[in-house]
Amino acid sequence: MKYLLLFLILISNISWAQLINTVELNEKLNVTSEAEAKKELLHLATLKSFEKAIPELGYSFDEFQEKLKILFADYFNNYKDQKIVEKFGAKYKESLSKTEINAFFTTLENDKHTLLVGFSRTSEVLRSYSFALIKQNEKDPYTWATKVHVDIDKNKLGRLLNKIIKGESKPIGKIILMTEIEPQDFTWQDLGLENEKIFINPLNKSWLKWFNENLPSTVEEVVGCESDCMNFFRKWSESHLDEISIPEEFRNAVFLVVNLKVKRTVVLENLQETDFKWEGRTLLHDLTTKRVVGSFPLPIEKRTFRRLDQKALNSGIISSLYRSPLTSFMQFKKTLEQKSGFNRVSKLVLKGYKHLGDVLQLNELLKTRGTSLGLEIVLQTFSKDESNLLCFYQGEEKSFTHILSGIKEVKLTHGYTLVNEFTGIHHVIKFVTE
Repeated sequence: MKYLLLFLILISNISWAQLINTVELNEKLNVTSEAEAKKELLHLATLKSFEKAIPELGYSFDEFQEKLKILFADYFNNYKDQKIVEKFGAKYKESLSKTEINAFFTTLENDKHTLLVGFSRTSEVLRSYSFALIKQNEKDPYTWATKVHVDIDKNKLGRLLNKIIKGESKPIGKIILMTEIEPQDFTWQDLGLENEKIFINPLNKSWLKWFNENLPSTVEEVVGCESDCMNFFRKWSESHLDEISIPEEFRNAVFLVVNLKVKRTVVLENLQETDFKWEGRTLLHDLTTKRVVGSFPLPIEKRTFRRLDQKALNSGIISSLYRSPLTSFMQFKKTLEQKSGFNRVSKLVLKGYKHLGDVLQLNELLKTRGTSLGLEIVLQTFSKDESNLLCFYQGEEKSFTHILSGIKEVKLTHGYTLVNEFTGIHHVIKFVTE
């Protein structure tokens, strides 16, 4: 009886945490390739499952759709503004006519549906899915029939509903874990492995488990970085903030990069002995602002493995590497819990000053005025003609521009008047001698 009760409790917990549903659809889409059709059909099947699950969580599916529509409209308007600045610069209104601006915005309408699918974050609440059937209509290649099994995580769905309907969210949407291992003096084939993924995946799985058990209170979830994510990270790393659009799934996220250099130092085949040593660094990047939130060096460690077969040797190396960054993870956990995060970054260009002292004085003035926004300022470049400041803050941009407007008439020690010009995502302040 005791075991039966335990079994029923486990089944009850599983049924609450997940919803397995089979959805059959017959839809006319805008695509003819099976790969693209699957993406769209999975999204529609997930929404169909939402329609059933959302009332069970005490919400209305219609309200979810309406709130999602309103939020996406704001997001898409910001997306269009960002794209036109990326292509034509912050002063595009001076170089383009209204007709040209509207024509450019019209081309972006082609992105709208794809962006909506990403913005809705339907794929993020799925535990798993499988297509039992997908069939293209012989007479109409745009019509598809499908039967999809979807497994929805109700806890993640609940968080999504709180965010969309109630507007509730934690400051940091997710930690995205990315592991980089550089083998030195050996190859993955030397370990009997086809590629690095076979080695890295168990490490990532263990580290994700650690974070899920020690999730910072300011973070909604932690996920691994797959191939599409890694492609975005490379592009993001090589671009300036005003040159790249951050997809919805990466907004309010931080990248946690674990970088390790692993070297095989000695191999004594007759004694069945192998020595490895490793060192590295962990970095925590804020995606929105490109700030390094945390950096932690991993000191050199060494270990000798004796009389182990290949599988046991690989497991031993992985276990040893697993422990290396845990101290940094604890430090990052504290850092993320102490900071509510920045959701905005603006570039401030200063001109007309006489020397560095003027720039530093204005810097301090801005930080004093911007306390309510948690404003932090980094002097990016300084020259005799122009200086660039990066301003990180919380809240809306209009709050930041209000602070800039409020210092227009402030007199500095050398009798300057400050004049600010608003130029899209960049702001210019000129020191004008009276």
